[in-house]
Amino acid sequence: MDNHDKKRALIIEAATKRFAHFGIAKTTMTEIAKDLSLSKALLYYYFPDKISLYAAVLESIAKKMFTKIQQGLKDMDISEDAILYLIDMRLAFTMKYYNLFDQGLNSLTEMPDELARVMQLVGNLEIKILAEIFKKANQREELRVEDPTQTAEIFLNAMIGMRFCVLKDKKVMFLPTKEEFDEISKMQKKLAVIFLNGLRFQKQS
Repeated sequence: MDNHDKKRALIIEAATKRFAHFGIAKTTMTEIAKDLSLSKALLYYYFPDKISLYAAVLESIAKKMFTKIQQGLKDMDISEDAILYLIDMRLAFTMKYYNLFDQGLNSLTEMPDELARVMQLVGNLEIKILAEIFKKANQREELRVEDPTQTAEIFLNAMIGMRFCVLKDKKVMFLPTKEEFDEISKMQKKLAVIFLNGLRFQKQS
C-alpha cells in the first residue's frame, strides 16, 4: 500500500468512527480533518464531498462484513446453517454501524452515483456468496438448484422485500428501528427455511 492509499485508508477509518457515533448529518468534513490533523483542502483532494466519503465508508464496512462472512462459511456444510449465519452477520453489522444509516439520507430526492455504485457492489457480493452456498449444496446433493446465481438473486430480492413488509404501515419508508431490524431478520430466517425446503434434493426411487 503506497502513501496515497494509506492516507485514504486513514481518512475512511476516521470518518467511520465519526459517522458511526454521530451519524452523517451531524458530522462535518472539518471535524474529520481535525481528527487527522489534515487541512480541509487535503481532505477534499481525496474526497470531493461528504457523500463520496460516506460511500467509501460504506464500501469499506461492506467488504469487511463479507470477508468475515466468507471466513465463517468455510467450515459449514449445511445450506440452512450457512444462510442463517449470513442473516445473523448482516444484522450484527447493521446494529454495530446503525448510526451510519442516517435518517438525513431520506431527504435525498435521488441517490448519488457513488452511493448507487456501493449499493450495487453490496448486492453483487451478497449474490456471489449466496450462489456459492447453493453451488456447494448442489454438489452435496442437498439441494437441487438449476441456476445458483439466478436463485441467489431471487432469494436476495425476497429478503429485501421483508423490510417493506415490516414498514408497510409507515407513510414514508424511513430507516427501520433496531427492533424493526430484528423483526426483519426473524422474518428473513423463516423465509430461508421455506425457500430451502422447496429446493431440497429429491432422490429418484
